[in-house]
Amino acid sequence: MSTTVPTLDQTLALARRLSPQDRAALITRLVQELVTPAEPAYATESDTATPWQRLATLRAHFATLGPVSPTAGEQLEADRRERDEALRGVQKVDDVHA
Repeated sequence: MSTTVPTLDQTLALARRLSPQDRAALITRLVQELVTPAEPAYATESDTATPWQRLATLRAHFATLGPVSPTAGEQLEADRRERDEALRGVQKVDDVHA
């Protein structure tokens, strides 16, 4: 895939090959993209917020999500138990490799 950005003339030449309905749809989409502001994923403050303020906002967002289950420590412990059982030859009924 080429990383070269097409020129305006090249884009117009391609657009002229479209049906009138597709050209109208293209124009509609372009106009909507121009007039609709893009919304940042976690933006609740203005763009003038300092990085520290944005970090605080992001931390507050994650705090509202609550704890993750299983935690990384719980998952690590479960993986260790499974590995130990596999080394001892203990197989579970739901073992896909049995």
